Amino acid sequence: MNNIILRNIFVFTSAAIFLGTIILNLLAIVYIRSRRDKTSIAILVVNLAIADIIHAMGIIFFSSNLFTPSWVFGEFGCKFSLSIDVLCTVVIVYTVAALSVERYIDARSKLTAKFRLIITFISLIIIWTVGLLLPYPFIFYTFLYDQTRTVNTNITTTTTSILTCRSVLSERALLIYEIVLYIMAFIIPYSIIVLFSLKLLRFLRQWLNRKQKLTRLNVVKRRTRGVKLVLCIVLSFLICYTPFWIFKFYTSFLVDETIRRRPLLRRFLTYAHQLVVLLSHIEGILNPLFFIVLTEHFCRTFSKHRRKTLDFFGTKSSLISRNGERKSSIINRKNSIRKIVTTAGNTEINGLLSSHPTLCDDNDKITVAVLSH
Repeated sequence: MNNIILRNIFVFTSAAIFLGTIILNLLAIVYIRSRRDKTSIAILVVNLAIADIIHAMGIIFFSSNLFTPSWVFGEFGCKFSLSIDVLCTVVIVYTVAALSVERYIDARSKLTAKFRLIITFISLIIIWTVGLLLPYPFIFYTFLYDQTRTVNTNITTTTTSILTCRSVLSERALLIYEIVLYIMAFIIPYSIIVLFSLKLLRFLRQWLNRKQKLTRLNVVKRRTRGVKLVLCIVLSFLICYTPFWIFKFYTSFLVDETIRRRPLLRRFLTYAHQLVVLLSHIEGILNPLFFIVLTEHFCRTFSKHRRKTLDFFGTKSSLISRNGERKSSIINRKNSIRKIVTTAGNTEINGLLSSHPTLCDDNDKITVAVLSH
């Protein structure tokens, strides 16, 4: 990327997405592990968070192309970056599909929690197996090639070595692989997601309409909250990943090589590729944010830890300052008592005098309580 301003914007955005994805998803995983939540939706959310963290590692390889056209991570980095990109994309899309199916089963059927857990673990094994099998061509048929570029000038001739990742498969084999990947990672899971999301929307509307008539409001609220969480995850996934698959379909099946060689179109495709890849990585930030906002226990736990932290630092600072200010506070209190005694003329003021020391303590407690919220 030759434009310095655009390059800096892409680098800053990539770094923010990388850090946000790692921190927020680790926070969600730690919270679920601390609560020892073994429900199906919790296991799927953890699986999605792990896939988002691994997928965020690809930003490091992706950002290197913004500085140099040559590949700098070696042949192993070439295979690894392409493999984890396909692996995590497949795991993420099928995990989102499993979330929508799991919420539909929870809302519609009367299966026991233990049986739903068994189904969840079996689905995770299938998801990761498919995710590990699809990058097969990148693992065994992609190698690092050295392209030598010679630039002739009036004075000297410079030779530049550019390393690129290339596949040894034929164009026909690559086309077949692209079609298989498009069907397995886009058409099938997207159909599942859209179908069961529409069913969840219908059930959610029915629950909301019957909310006043139902007696088990706590169960309804908990299920409604879970459905809203899954629908938000599904919506963010569709928004972030659909442009990526549209762009991939356009560049793989519609754009001819002769058209791709045009400088203006090639620059446009480069910028568009950067945008859709960054947008797909934003999904890794939105998922834990939805989990944080829509999980009631998480908000309570976070507020409790925040109060404990503020109370700890408030107590610590008060202990440090109390020794230094104790003498001055005693002197000021004695002076104020003397002034009030000399001006006291009725029992009301005498009553205020007797409650004055405790009033100061209560004000301090109120101040700490306000800071802790």
